[in-house]
Amino acid sequence: GLVHTAPGHGTDDYIVGLANNLEIYCPVKVDGVYDETVPEFLSGLSVWDANEVIVNKLKETNHLYHVSMFTHSYPHDWRSKTPVIFRSTEQWFVAVDGELDGKTLRTAALEATENDITFVPAWGQNRMRGMLDSRPDWCLSRQRAWGLPIPAFVQSDGTFLLTPETVRAVAKVFEEHGSDSWFAQPPEILLTHWENPDSIDLTTLEKMHDIFDVWFESGTSWHAVMQARKQGYPVDLYLEGSDQHRGWFQLSMLPALATTGKSPFKTVLTHGFMVAKDGKKMSKSGGNALNVDDLLKDFGADVCRWWVASLAYENDIKVDMSFFEIAAESYRKVRNTLRFLLGNVGDAEGVEILPTSIDGWVLGELSKMETKVTSALRSYDFRIAQQALYDFCNDTLSSVYLATVKDRLYCDVQDSLRRQQTSATIRIVSDTLVRLLAPFMPHTADEAWRALHGNEAESVHLETFAGTDFALDSSWSQVMALRDQALKALEEAKDDGIENPLDAGLVLPSTLSNFEETDLADLCGVSRVSFEGDCVIVQDLREEPRCDRSWKRDGTVSLRSDGGMLSDRDAKAVGVE
Repeated sequence: GLVHTAPGHGTDDYIVGLANNLEIYCPVKVDGVYDETVPEFLSGLSVWDANEVIVNKLKETNHLYHVSMFTHSYPHDWRSKTPVIFRSTEQWFVAVDGELDGKTLRTAALEATENDITFVPAWGQNRMRGMLDSRPDWCLSRQRAWGLPIPAFVQSDGTFLLTPETVRAVAKVFEEHGSDSWFAQPPEILLTHWENPDSIDLTTLEKMHDIFDVWFESGTSWHAVMQARKQGYPVDLYLEGSDQHRGWFQLSMLPALATTGKSPFKTVLTHGFMVAKDGKKMSKSGGNALNVDDLLKDFGADVCRWWVASLAYENDIKVDMSFFEIAAESYRKVRNTLRFLLGNVGDAEGVEILPTSIDGWVLGELSKMETKVTSALRSYDFRIAQQALYDFCNDTLSSVYLATVKDRLYCDVQDSLRRQQTSATIRIVSDTLVRLLAPFMPHTADEAWRALHGNEAESVHLETFAGTDFALDSSWSQVMALRDQALKALEEAKDDGIENPLDAGLVLPSTLSNFEETDLADLCGVSRVSFEGDCVIVQDLREEPRCDRSWKRDGTVSLRSDGGMLSDRDAKAVGVE
């Protein structure tokens, strides 16, 4: 069919017009009526009233072969629910292909994307590059009754007055009296601080009433927030959803490159969006949205943050109330570990920790974990950091170390050397662990920090990471491998009636003889160990007396002066012979 092409009305026609050097003709004025460039019988009519007039005119001149009316969908304003028309208008633009220091703004942005910015995840770079390759000039102006005005004036000869000096003069008035001054004050007041080198009669100026695109306001926040306040520029990190490569990320980069020659950010982190557990978009109207206030009330901010840290945020994130319940259980395990630690801290000053002791082992594991967490945080891999913290609390501490040292904490003489060493170790572990947990569970960490250092201590969030550096003795890998063998042998010994590991002893390979016997006994949960040969052997100790206090059968248990059966260690602890 034959259709008209009107480059001044409609995006597709405009693009066709540009490609074929057609005039961008728009005879419709701002009030929706035809101007004086149209035939006289149409001039002054609204576009709606003109429809019937044009049809009748074509009938009168016998130029209309056939006319038929039909109803079709037409663009409507979503607020007023009334039809709208499209027309080209004068706007303010940023020319992305205009020259800037020998290169276009588009080229500068593509070079920064390629060379100066780290993208997390890496596919963000291709997305940004594609958006920049295809983007048109940036239309800065909007026609609204609200917003930040573009400080331009129309002079009596129809030219515009907009210079760096006039902009700074208007900005000074805005700083003193607010941006509403544009709407409330005449040009001569708005330009009070302008030197007016050409002695223009300011009373003849007419204010323009375009406002800035809101993306220009948010896209220059790097200046207002960081550069103007001397907080550091460029910014380390911009973080937003995956739709912002065409939005905030890109529209922050363009003004920054144009005015400073640098990208406003060193790193861009892109995350997905929350969706329902079935993958559908969450919305109030859909009835599947979660209320944040309810989540905070039911689970607390720390559980919600702990859950967020566990996510692979590169993709869309499925959300369901049951996921927060799982996160709450995980959080409770960490919190309970902290409570046990804080209940057993001692003074770490002047206490030597041997690498071959169980305390030396946990400090070596602590250093490994801290390195892993801080490295993951630097690369914004929060999931790796969160999992490392959870595994350390749940496995390294609860399942191994704290299970091992529980006996000495409960049963040793309070000032015994090994109890002091363990309490000192627990202080080091607690101090480092609370610092590392602070970004993930800030309230819990602050509470634990004050419990550790006193209520007068400053917030943990004013601290830095500890940077512990305790080398792990390489022999511990052999110890832990033999521990696995020992635990398996003890499990098999249940078939012979040894239900309680404290009813057993272990014979371990003599290669471990440089480790403390009591450490290895407690590590395996048995009453005692000895070293001989090169394999693991379970000893049945049920015929030997058991300590009433520690339940151990360590070979020193006997009847004491108070009538109890106690080991030498436990007798000393309670002060009996």
